[in-house]
Amino acid sequence: MKNISIISATGNTNFTLANNIKEILEKYKISVNLVNLENYNLPLYTANENNSNESDKKSIYAITKMLINSNGLIICAPEYNGSIPPIITNMIAWVSVSTDYWKDGFNNKKGFIATSSGGPGLKFLNVMKIQLEHLGMEVYADSISVNSKNPLDYKKAEKILKQFISII
Repeated sequence: MKNISIISATGNTNFTLANNIKEILEKYKISVNLVNLENYNLPLYTANENNSNESDKKSIYAITKMLINSNGLIICAPEYNGSIPPIITNMIAWVSVSTDYWKDGFNNKKGFIATSSGGPGLKFLNVMKIQLEHLGMEVYADSISVNSKNPLDYKKAEKILKQFISII
């Protein structure tokens, strides 16, 4: 069975979007792990990795293990100052130092990006794609972008996600 991890940067509209995506994927018998990063108290990553305690390390390794065991990754996050939210960048930094090879959580996996932002989130979509590709992922060309003026079109989302899972 295909296994996809969905990481939401927030517990608000992006978590709602992540849940909508999860519901669509489960229609196609995909195993989905959904994580809201706000539920993890990851310390700020610095060159001094000793700034994490045992509880932090358990959270970091749980996320890392989930990513390593996934066939694909979907990130749902808002555009933040024209880029990636710090909570996502911080999680990626921790995952990359928690494996034998820094790309192990991402390398050779399929990626998909979605956003619920104040606007279309185009800068986030572009920057996130660049970062995930740098980490060794093949990022699907289409994405999902919603906001208060552009709600989720379930039929369109289902069509895009069906195509995404066909490449996993």
